[in-house]
Amino acid sequence: MSTNPERHVDVSALQDLKEIMESEFETLIDTFIADSTNKLEELAAAIAASDADALRKVAHSLKGSSSNICAGELSELARQLEFMGKEGTTSGAAAILQQLRGEFITVAAILQKNI
Repeated sequence: MSTNPERHVDVSALQDLKEIMESEFETLIDTFIADSTNKLEELAAAIAASDADALRKVAHSLKGSSSNICAGELSELARQLEFMGKEGTTSGAAAILQQLRGEFITVAAILQKNI
């Protein structure tokens, strides 16, 4: 994990979100982590099946939820997969998914520290 969490999560914006959501913040983070774990598996299945449309749909969802919890790099990687799906291809998607998995592990650890 990078020594600078800001590279992965906008911690200041995350703290603002925590103040706004109060007691619901922990539920938001827990739900994000659980849902994202499922989405990573769905992305892997879409890539394995060469299903560009499924890749686009799942990546779009992950892009939005990552942005909502202030994880810019995670959102960007999901955007790249979404674009590939829009272009009708899954070629090269496995490499981006591998980067996305690594980034998710880092982001999840940062989020759990900030609950």
